[in-house]
Amino acid sequence: MSESTDSAPVAASNTTAAAARGNGPGPTNRHGAGAATAAERVGTIVAAAEQAAEQIRLRTESRMRARIAEGERAAQNRIRAAEEEAADILRMARAEAERAKTMAASEALGILAKAHDEAEAAKASSTSEAREILAKAQAEAEASTTKVKAQSREILGEARVAAADVRSEGTELVNNLREMGGSLRSNAELLLRDIQAVHSRMLADLDRVDGGAGRIPIPRAGGPESATRRRALEPELDGPIDGELDIPEYNPPE
Repeated sequence: MSESTDSAPVAASNTTAAAARGNGPGPTNRHGAGAATAAERVGTIVAAAEQAAEQIRLRTESRMRARIAEGERAAQNRIRAAEEEAADILRMARAEAERAKTMAASEALGILAKAHDEAEAAKASSTSEAREILAKAQAEAEASTTKVKAQSREILGEARVAAADVRSEGTELVNNLREMGGSLRSNAELLLRDIQAVHSRMLADLDRVDGGAGRIPIPRAGGPESATRRRALEPELDGPIDGELDIPEYNPPE
């Protein structure tokens, strides 16, 4: 398109030159023809210049529109590329967030499982230790109970032996006391018989002296007056004492 625009002035000038060469009969005609030719040439040149300017304007506008369209296409391409890149970045960010979320959830589950396992292990260890302590305490309690029972049986046996010894000694002491009481009773009976014999002789002697006029009977043991009262009254009696003395009974405790 530029080559046709540039060749237009050249063609116009060639046409003007040919017209000038065709008009060569006379000098006047030659001058008039030359002026007309010059004016025609000027008009042709102006027209060619205007045509060239129009073509240049049109070509410039076309180029400008092409550049604008190209710029718009480039801008649209860049916008699309930016949008696609932003979408890719957003997808990558979302995918990375999902991976991070999945990894965090997996790590959290792993930590939770580990904590659960550690808690179970600690619980099992505590349970085992508690069972060992309980078993040890039960064993010590059983040993202590067995020891206490053995000591109790030993003490009870010793107490029974001591009780048997006390009973034996008490029985022996009672027997001895009974024997001693029997011996004392026998001696007392002998002593009483002797006293009664002496008393009888004394009464007989006194009766021979006063004929029995001053004799006052003395109540027997177990009567209304006590032996203490009789002993208190006997020194006040002037005459001989008549009656019989008894031996008090002695009953040792069982």
